[in-house]
Amino acid sequence: MTGYWARQRAVATLILSVVVALAASFLFVYPSILQQANNYNAQSIYKNSDIDFIAPEPSFDQVKELPGTNGIEKIFPFFLTKTEVQVNGKSRTTTVLLSDDFENVDATMYNQNRLIEKSDSNDDNSILVDWQFCHDTSAGIGDTVYIAIGGNNAEFRISGIYESNSIYDGGAVLAKISGDQMNAIAKQSNNNGYSGMYVVASDYSACKAYLTSEYRPLGRLKDKSQFTDEAQYQVHYDAIMSSGYANEITDFRAREESLTRSSGIMMVLIGAFLAFAIIIVFNLLMARRGCEKVYFTKHCIPKGQNVNSYYSTASIAETVLMICLYGVFMTLRLKTANQYIPGSALGIKVAVVPVTIIIAEIISGAMNRSMVSGITREYELEQKRKREAEARKAEAQAAHDEEYSDNPDMKPADKN
Repeated sequence: MTGYWARQRAVATLILSVVVALAASFLFVYPSILQQANNYNAQSIYKNSDIDFIAPEPSFDQVKELPGTNGIEKIFPFFLTKTEVQVNGKSRTTTVLLSDDFENVDATMYNQNRLIEKSDSNDDNSILVDWQFCHDTSAGIGDTVYIAIGGNNAEFRISGIYESNSIYDGGAVLAKISGDQMNAIAKQSNNNGYSGMYVVASDYSACKAYLTSEYRPLGRLKDKSQFTDEAQYQVHYDAIMSSGYANEITDFRAREESLTRSSGIMMVLIGAFLAFAIIIVFNLLMARRGCEKVYFTKHCIPKGQNVNSYYSTASIAETVLMICLYGVFMTLRLKTANQYIPGSALGIKVAVVPVTIIIAEIISGAMNRSMVSGITREYELEQKRKREAEARKAEAQAAHDEEYSDNPDMKPADKN
C-alpha cells in the first residue's frame, strides 16, 4: 500500500506539512517567543545584575572614598563614549564603556548570570561585548576589536559575550584599559573623574537617600586653572554644589518593578489548535475521496489486502514531515532574530505544536482505522447477504427439483 500512498497522497501530505509547520512556527509560536524574549531582555539587566544605581560623573577621589559609606558596598567606575569600532572588517558606531579596574566587573551587567559565552584565556586587553554587538558585526570570542582611545587605535580581544546591554541604545561593549590609556582619556577631558559609576548598595534605603539628596558629581568640577579668576571658579563650584541630581540617578530596583510583566502562551495554544483542526479535517476529507474509500471498498478489501497499512504510512509520513519542517522553520526564524532569544523564552512553547501534531495524528489514525473497519464490516455483511440469498435460492431450487422428481407426469408448464 506504500506505493499507492505515494501516488495518491504524498503530494497532498507534503503541502499539508508545509502549511501546518509554516503557519504554526511563523504566525503563532515565534511571535509568542519573541514577546517573551522582549520581556526577558528588558528585565534581565535589572534582575540579573547586582547593580542598584547608576550615578553620574564621580571624581577619582569619590570612587576611592565612597565604598563602605552611605550604604554603598562597592562601585564600578567607567568612562563612556559613543564611537566607531572596527571588527572583522566591519565598522559600527556603538556605546563603549572603558574601565581601568575590572576587580568589581561582576557588579556590572557583564556578570556570570548574563554570560552567553566566555574565552578560556584572560587577556590584559580583553573586551566584553553584548549579543547585539556580535549580531551586528558577526564578531565572536577571540576576535580583535579596534577602538580609538586618546588619538591612538587600541586593540582589544573579545573574551566574553553577554546578553544585550539594554541600558544603552543598540547595546554596549566594556573594555579594560591600561593606566596609560586612562591618563590619555583624562587629559582629553575637561573634567576630573569618570563618566559614571555602577553602585551596589549594602543598605538600599540609605544609599538611595544619599544619592538622591546629598551626592554631588564632583567629576564635573573643573580645575581652577581653567578659569581666569577665583570668582568665575566659585560660580562654577556653587552651581554644582547647590544643584540636585536625583533625576540623574538610575534606580535599578524601581526600573525592575516597572518592567515586571509576564508573557502568556495563548498564541501558541491558538496555533496548536489550528494545526490540530487542519490535520483532522485533512484526514476526514482524504478518507472520503473516491480513490481511497471507494477504491478500498471495491478493489482492496475484496482481495483481502490490509488497508490499514496505507493509513499507517500516511500517519507516520505526516507526523515526521510536519515535526521536521516545524523544527527547520523555527530554527531558521530564531537564527535570524534581531534580538537575543534566551532558552527560557523557548521552554514548553516550542514543544506544544509537535505534541499537538502527534495527538491529532493518533486521533486521525483511529478515525481512519474505524472507517476501514466500517467498510470491511459492510463488505462482509453484503457478502453474507449474498451467500444467504444464494443459499435460499439453492434451497428453493432443490425443493422444486424434488417435487418434479415425485410427479414425472407433470407438464413442463406445470413445472414452472
